[in-house]
Amino acid sequence: MPKNKPTSRQTGRSAHANFSGQHLIRDKSLVRRMIELARLSPQPLVLDIGAGAGALTIPLAQEGWRVLAIENDPLFARKLRGKLVEAEGIRLAEADFLEMPLPRKPFGVVANIPFAITTAVLGRLMDHPAVPFRHGVLIIELGAARRFTADPVTQARILGWRMQFDLKLAEPVPPDRFSPPPRVQCAILTVRRKKEPLVRPSDHARFMGLVTQALRVPAAPLYGALGPWFTPAQLKHLVKLLRVDRSVPVGVLNERQWAAVFETMIRYVEPYRWPKACGSSRR
Repeated sequence: MPKNKPTSRQTGRSAHANFSGQHLIRDKSLVRRMIELARLSPQPLVLDIGAGAGALTIPLAQEGWRVLAIENDPLFARKLRGKLVEAEGIRLAEADFLEMPLPRKPFGVVANIPFAITTAVLGRLMDHPAVPFRHGVLIIELGAARRFTADPVTQARILGWRMQFDLKLAEPVPPDRFSPPPRVQCAILTVRRKKEPLVRPSDHARFMGLVTQALRVPAAPLYGALGPWFTPAQLKHLVKLLRVDRSVPVGVLNERQWAAVFETMIRYVEPYRWPKACGSSRR
């Protein structure tokens, strides 16, 4: 499915006109595998974003989870509502996930989410540590899964996620597991909130202010990229701490090194020199 072509689940248009635009799970073994992965970090409540005809919704409920099925397409919502009499523990929200209120209590997500809004969905879940999202098992495009899990991290927004969460490309999923098959390769992405975040949630906005500015040019030398905030003496201390050369590209730093950069800034750099805090990067 092309990245830039919204599906009816995103736009709210009826699926009557373009039912083939939906790529529904048709392989029960894939459903079982996703449930198996979800059991590793169980939460009483799970969200099925883009629930479609309920391929995941109903098995999740049968396994004992309370399920909030979110479906913005009127046809699919109507079909799914007709199946709810056969299963307990399911609540249907006919809504746009990007606009609806999120649960206030801890929750997980097990879903085959619309590919065209993958980054927006993950941002809604992970841009702000206060959102009580705990774990996810998500079918997304393979290319996106590789980008979210690649090392090193050169995009500030993804780095922000990975300071709070562990993201893993669990396994690729062949297109023939869906009906109709998508035009792109797919994958299962797992997300787990870290027991000990690399940056305290209360410091997240300040951290994002630093990395959003510092990673504008990932190939820039570390000394130049951090120079607007760190004095030469502070930078000399920092490169010794990181055990890197001052000319190394700033984009090669890993998550733990970024945590050290941030901690050094907080401890040694005068607050008036700190970059402006921000919630997230959308680069």
